[in-house]
Amino acid sequence: MAGASPNAFSTGALRSKIMNLAQTSVYQVKIQPPPNVLSFLQTERSLDYTQRGENIELLCHETTLPGTSFSTTESTNNYAGVTERMVYRRMYDSTIDMTFYVDKAYDVIEFFEGWVDYMSGMNVDNPNGGDMREMYRSNAATYRMNYPQTYRTPIHVTKFEKNLTDAQLTYEFVDAFPLNVISMPVSYAQSDVLKLSVSFAYTRYVRFRSRQGLLNNYGEFFDPEGPNAS
Repeated sequence: MAGASPNAFSTGALRSKIMNLAQTSVYQVKIQPPPNVLSFLQTERSLDYTQRGENIELLCHETTLPGTSFSTTESTNNYAGVTERMVYRRMYDSTIDMTFYVDKAYDVIEFFEGWVDYMSGMNVDNPNGGDMREMYRSNAATYRMNYPQTYRTPIHVTKFEKNLTDAQLTYEFVDAFPLNVISMPVSYAQSDVLKLSVSFAYTRYVRFRSRQGLLNNYGEFFDPEGPNAS
């Protein structure tokens, strides 16, 4: 019996399949800080994220789509000499890295540093009030970490293509918060765009594919080319 012959492709069809590949440079990041963090940013940092948050998200220069793996165990058959390997737990990367361009108003730095300041629960015994940052030098300053549910939030990364008509992949990182704000080198030697890198911790991610459009500031899908698009 003769084997199955390979499918024949025309040059045009083959070119279409090869060229129909996803690009790395088209994606969207959405970060909606929890209410407590939003309030802290506005009152203590004079940063209204509802007005400037989208600009910060658009400055995300680079991020990663998550990976996954399994923890395994081995079982050996003493008679046949066969070792079987099986999974018993799914493992997540647990962190996602993002790099942001820093704007001239330094909103990017102020946002993430403010988020971290809220998490660390900086408190100063100052009955006369005043700017909390000015009081950091005080010997009365104490740290008491805030509760996780007040600073953790979902972060969404959506991968799409330029025509916005193909399927889109959205990754929701559950219970995310900034774990590490990387130091930023500056130098007289060569001028370049200042970048801030942040590592976010998360518990797990949920992935879904859709054609619903992108996410707005409220975590809802919208079609940027729809009838209500501006």
